[in-house]
Amino acid sequence: MRNILIPIDGTERSMKAVDLVKSLYMPKDVNIVLLMVREDIASMFSAKEFDKIKKEMKSTLDAVSDQMPGFQVKKEVVIGRAGEGILDCANQNNIDIIVMTKSTKDGWSQMIGSVASYVVKYASCIVMIVPENGSYERLNRKLVRCKHMDDIVTLAGQASLKTSTCYLPVQAGICSYFITVLEGKMRLNHLAFNPDGNMWNLPPQNKQPDHYDLKKGEEKEIQVEILVCYDHLDQIKVVNPSMTEPLKFHYIARFENTEN
Repeated sequence: MRNILIPIDGTERSMKAVDLVKSLYMPKDVNIVLLMVREDIASMFSAKEFDKIKKEMKSTLDAVSDQMPGFQVKKEVVIGRAGEGILDCANQNNIDIIVMTKSTKDGWSQMIGSVASYVVKYASCIVMIVPENGSYERLNRKLVRCKHMDDIVTLAGQASLKTSTCYLPVQAGICSYFITVLEGKMRLNHLAFNPDGNMWNLPPQNKQPDHYDLKKGEEKEIQVEILVCYDHLDQIKVVNPSMTEPLKFHYIARFENTEN
């Protein structure tokens, strides 16, 4: 399970980092740390003023956390230098990936550009910078939905903004997927629909495995039963778990309808 740090500055731009994380990861695969830093000198405030500022910051993070249903979220607030605060938080929480926005005109008083540079330079973990014009909806449209029954698919690493996820074709009943991994590693997820949140993030029914892991050179036949849950078919989602290495695989899909 990965630990991901998302610095939040209270602007819409910083929410793009949240949207990107939600589009890349399943809630069960990551722990999220939301961090808000205010670049003030703590000694400038009375104890009462200091508590009020921290309360307002925590309220902002609560609102952001509400946008991440199903995720395990920890919230932290810091008064001090943004770059140092982000790195300290990353070290204290054993962060694997920092996801932050590239630039903003508000929030950290136009300092996010230099803050991002500082974090990239000194962080001991992976840093993902979300472009200023990035959008969750655009990322969603990049997801590949395979339509052919026999195809070769290439997926980029998760550190890239290119496609790292695809959906294999499904049909109600028994579906058999003959998979050959040509490059990299892959995880095939079997997901059921969750009406609470209107997304596919539940494990499959009938005690079926929720995922299969394969690596380069492996060939495997994976047979699943695709069921209808709350009027929605299960989904078969392939993810490249590597941050940098591409995934290339060949699949053949065969369907067997179980209806009488």
